[in-house]
Amino acid sequence: MTERIVALFRAKHLNQKSAAQLLDLSGPKISKVISGEQTLSGEAFGILIREFNVHPNWLFGYIGTADEVIYMSNLVPESELAARDKQIQELKNELGEVYKQLAEERRNK
Repeated sequence: MTERIVALFRAKHLNQKSAAQLLDLSGPKISKVISGEQTLSGEAFGILIREFNVHPNWLFGYIGTADEVIYMSNLVPESELAARDKQIQELKNELGEVYKQLAEERRNK
């Protein structure tokens, strides 16, 4: 989890001092959090989630990797995914028809 907190600070261009101010922590406390010696309070996690709109499951390590911050705005509604899947299937079908036509033309040559 420490890697994800540090990745979020890096993504938001927060140094230790500004991160400590945001989370209302002392300098030594934020240093211990960044080094992995201590963890953040639930309130501090709530601040990160709310202020940066970061996805809680990413922050707690359930999805994604520490290399790429996942924000709530990155999520796509299920209806949009279904529409995209339908469009992909239609394009696959169309491509299949084009391949059939090409194969037919090659046979006729």
